[in-house]
Order: sequence, then structure tokens, then C-alpha cells
Amino acid sequence: MRRSRALLTAALTAGLALTPLASVAAAPAQDSPVLSWGAGRTGQLGNGTSTDSSRPVPVKSLFRGDVDRISAGGTASSDSFALALTNERVKSWGHNASGQLGNGNRTNQSVPATVQRLVDIKDVAAGGEHALAMDEQGQVFSWGDNTYGQLGNNRTGDTRAVPERVKGMPKVKQVSAGCDFSLALTENGKVYAWGRGVYGALGNGTRATVTTPRQVEGLENVTDIDAGCHHALALTADKTVKSWGHNLNGQLGNSSTKSSVVPVDVDWITGVTDIEAGANHNYAITDEGQVWGWGSNKDNQLLQREAPANANADTNANANADAKAEAPRQRTTPVEIPRLEGAQQIAAGSRHGVAVFGEDVFAWGHNSEGQLGDRTTTARTEAVSALNAKPAVEHVAASLGGNTTYAY
Repeated sequence: MRRSRALLTAALTAGLALTPLASVAAAPAQDSPVLSWGAGRTGQLGNGTSTDSSRPVPVKSLFRGDVDRISAGGTASSDSFALALTNERVKSWGHNASGQLGNGNRTNQSVPATVQRLVDIKDVAAGGEHALAMDEQGQVFSWGDNTYGQLGNNRTGDTRAVPERVKGMPKVKQVSAGCDFSLALTENGKVYAWGRGVYGALGNGTRATVTTPRQVEGLENVTDIDAGCHHALALTADKTVKSWGHNLNGQLGNSSTKSSVVPVDVDWITGVTDIEAGANHNYAITDEGQVWGWGSNKDNQLLQREAPANANADTNANANADAKAEAPRQRTTPVEIPRLEGAQQIAAGSRHGVAVFGEDVFAWGHNSEGQLGDRTTTARTEAVSALNAKPAVEHVAASLGGNTTYAY
């Protein structure tokens, strides 16, 4: 992936709206704080408060040089929480009514604290109100809400406030969590799923709830997985993308809005190196640096607008067409997003997107709780600058179903 300053220049030439509203002074990476912005009512900003922030704020006692991964969960801003993988341990903060912070209680927490019982951890995933972790032996652990069996412990209808091992899979190398289901990618390229199946998100050919891991049908040589709220994506060794589950907004990318209980091919795109599933929309980055998006575009989270076919019928039609052109719609197949070409990494939230370009972070889409980080709560149809940081931020994350953004 190209990562030079020239890429940022190219991106700006393509139309990114520069609004340098936040800047972080140069500091060694190990001393530079993780940053967050947007919804904060459950303590999910990690800055010791329960208030929103429309500008980046430091997450307390969490430094970019120590963090390997942040995964942000929640079905909405009212239950959002976050996990950080740091020095092979897990830290958690935010909403905790279902025990999703893994600390043995159900009290919200506004600063990160270490999750006990977890050591030698290599991956973490925050779902709707549950969480997953994977250790260096390829074992999976789960905690939090278990209404639909998403903890994989052969039970439903309860919660668990401390991590316990999920059994019944070969050695795992990656985990991902949706709003009410869980995924694991094994070292042999297979995918396992468990939890709520009503939308087909388990990919096993049925819509039944499953309380223990079960293999997703027809997937071979998978290299990456990512769960949306009620759908999932898989990247294969041949750099194509598979999808399954809920499809009301076209988030499966297969030219339809019909949900699928088994994996289907995402149209058009090849040479994919990275996938990112949001609640109801997705992004993919190719080996040529192109960015594609599909699914919900209600808040212009795909940076796509389209004028109706009868735009030149007459004066009144033109006026109506102009109005309709301002109403983004869903995309049932991937569309290229030229303004994001060259992005190093992209994160998809509930209804917004965020991307890293060199020392700059840009965001776009829904902004009711300041999740774009531009010191406003105004929705943006173009990407705006949220942050300029030295040393450069390498990664971004966004709440699965909420409105909080993280940079690290």
C-alpha cells in the first residue's frame, strides 16, 4: 500500500475537503496518546468523562506505541464500548450493562482498565454488547451479552462479566464480532460462526440461533474476516470478497437486497487487500490503492451521489432532480470512491467513515454526536480533516453501531 505524502496530495486533488481543525504536536509514538472523539455518554471516549466531544481528546493512560489494535462495539451510542490490545493484554472501557468490559461487574467505565484472566492475547473484537479475544495458542474467549448464544457456550439468555474459553474449533488466527453473532477464522482458512442467525449472519444455510461454533458453508482459503451488525465479509486468498447475512441496504454487494444464509460473491472487485464492515455499509482497499464501497449510503458514507435519469426534462423536473440528487441511496454493488484512493486504512462506523492519509485523518458522513472530529455536529458530504498528528496515526477504528471514532 502506498503511504507517501504524495498520496495525500493526490487525495486532496481528487476532492477531499481540507479543514485542519485538530493538530497533535510531534512526540515519540510511545508517548503519544490514543485519541477519540464523538459520542461519550457511556464513557466510551475513555477520557474520564461521559460527555460527547466533537474534537479529538486523549484516551487516558493509553499510548499509541503500546496499542496493536482497537475494536469498538455497541449497537448504538447508548451502549458503545471499546477494547484495546496492548502488550498482549486487553483493556476495556465504556458501557458495561451486560458485562462486556470483562471486569466482573456491570458498571460503566470512563477510563481503560485491564481485563483480568486474559494473557498472551493476539486479537480482540467488540460486538454489540459482547466481546471476543484470541490468545497465542489460537484459543478464543468470550464475555458479555449472550441473549442469542453469541458467547458460544451452549447457552442463551444470560450474560457473563468475565472471559471464558469458547470450545469446539481448530486453532484460530482472527476473531470478529457483529451486533449479536461471532466469527472466528481458523489457521486452515475456515470460518466458524455462532449466535443469532435470523438474518443469515451465521452463513450455515439456516436462520436458526446457534450456541456453539459451526462452520460457515463453502468458504475456503480465507485470509481475513470482518463482521458488520447483521452481515459479514470474508477476504479469500485470491483477493476476492465473499459476504452473507442481512442485505436490506445492499451490504452484501451482489446486485440485490435479498439476505443470504450462505456466502455469496461480492460483485466486481478483485485484487482486494483489506476489508472493512460497518453496521450496514462496507469498504474494500485494493492492491492498487483503490477504495470501493457498498451498502447503505443514507448519510453519504460512500461519498457517492447520483442525479436521476430525467434531470433535464423541464425546469420543474430540473428543480426536482436537484433535490433528489441530494438524497444518497444504497448501493447494491461496489462503487469506486476516487476521493479515498491511497488511504492507508479505513474504518466504517454506524453511519460514517474515517480514513488515514499520512499524518492526516479524514472523516465523512453522519455527525450528530461529533464523530467526524471537525468541531461540529454537521453532517458532511465530503471528507473533512479530523486530525493532523506527528508521529503519524497508523490506524483508525469506529463503533460498530454507535458514533465514536478512535485514532492510534
